[in-house]
Amino acid sequence: MRTDYDTIVDDFGDRAGIGNMANAERAAIETLLTLGESVPTAEADALGVVLPGALGDAITERAETHEERDVEEFVTLVAERQGFGVDAEDAVIHARALMAAIAAHGGHDELQRAHAELPDDFDPLFETAELAG
Repeated sequence: MRTDYDTIVDDFGDRAGIGNMANAERAAIETLLTLGESVPTAEADALGVVLPGALGDAITERAETHEERDVEEFVTLVAERQGFGVDAEDAVIHARALMAAIAAHGGHDELQRAHAELPDDFDPLFETAELAG
């Protein structure tokens, strides 16, 4: 099942406590871009297929090789990329909310494939996805 773009962004924004649609879009896209850089191409591509529009494009827009980073580096980069006053704590909330929204809207299996490729320190970012799936 493929959810439409506005539905998934609205759900993500609600889960993350982001009231502004433009900020929710940016947070989702920057998080997915960073996730796409952090997992192997096959997993990013599989997740990109189930995500609508710019969300799917963001996770597949990466270099040919993925970058190994720990969760602290990932969260710091997500916060920097989101830019609009987002700190690391906000980035964690956004990542968790996005994983839950993706899982709830038909991307659970693909999300778990991506999760399996990440170090164990990423597990807290995916906990809500387990509940949503």
